[in-house]
Amino acid sequence: MSALSLPEACAEMAGARPRLRRARAIRADHSSVARSLAAWAAGRGALLAAAPMPLLLGLAAATAPEPVTLGLAGLALAWLSLRVRHLRRAGAEAIRQRSNLARLTAPEIARLIAESDPVAPHAGWEQEATVLFADIRGFTRLCEGLAPADVAVFLAEFRLRAARAVEAAGGLVDKFVGDEAMAVFGVAESASGDADRAVAAARALAAAMQDWSRERERAGLPPVRIGIGLHRGPVFVGAIGARRVEFTAVGDTVNVARRLEQMTRTLACDCLVSEAVLRAAACGEARVAAVQPVRGARTVRRLYALRLETGRTSAVPNEAE
Repeated sequence: MSALSLPEACAEMAGARPRLRRARAIRADHSSVARSLAAWAAGRGALLAAAPMPLLLGLAAATAPEPVTLGLAGLALAWLSLRVRHLRRAGAEAIRQRSNLARLTAPEIARLIAESDPVAPHAGWEQEATVLFADIRGFTRLCEGLAPADVAVFLAEFRLRAARAVEAAGGLVDKFVGDEAMAVFGVAESASGDADRAVAAARALAAAMQDWSRERERAGLPPVRIGIGLHRGPVFVGAIGARRVEFTAVGDTVNVARRLEQMTRTLACDCLVSEAVLRAAACGEARVAAVQPVRGARTVRRLYALRLETGRTSAVPNEAE
């Protein structure tokens, strides 16, 4: 190899500088890829999962020798694998949370809660619906002498039968408070036919209590009787609360339905329905016996006692307690 002159040597060195800088850049790229792959192998893949894909694509698009390109391609595949795993875990967690929520409330309410805005403190809507209240007669007497665990078993049996009757008729169990059940019809779907479904649920619930009472009597236990109140009108349905949010239905319609259930005791009937329910549902024949406002509700003036075992109705005096 012949010796270079000084001008030629200077020119050669000037041309070598860009190649040297490029070699250093390639070395840095190799080190970066190696560190990233090492972090992934060490279990710190979440850092890669958070890396933006445009950065990886930009690195891959840059001019680089084949080893670097292959390394970046492997890094991109690792990133995609982590993202897929992350999405799968998130989906499984969402299913698990909805399943747990469905154990604490009605499945349809769990779905509505999952689809509602968690930030809005009063997210919901107003609509027509039929509200049902049911309460065990003489609950204190029935539980007298029972251990707390036995009371819990008794309530669980009642709630199971009530939930089955309500859900089979297309309603939603809004809540259980002690021995009292509240259900709403027409919320999860069109309000059309909500009164008919509520009446069907009342009859199914009464039949379930009769079957349960026969089982208890065979075991030497007292029967279970319930009182039911039904009213139809506008309600607000949604998530209500600040720190602790409850998905429920509220409004004067709810208050009146509960009031009717309470009045079944003094009126000696199993089920009281308002005129609004009677007009919207195929309850059967009815006769008005009294016209008198219900305490706390100016517009409700006629009450009807629904004979749940026959499906016929007869009006009863609306006496104040």
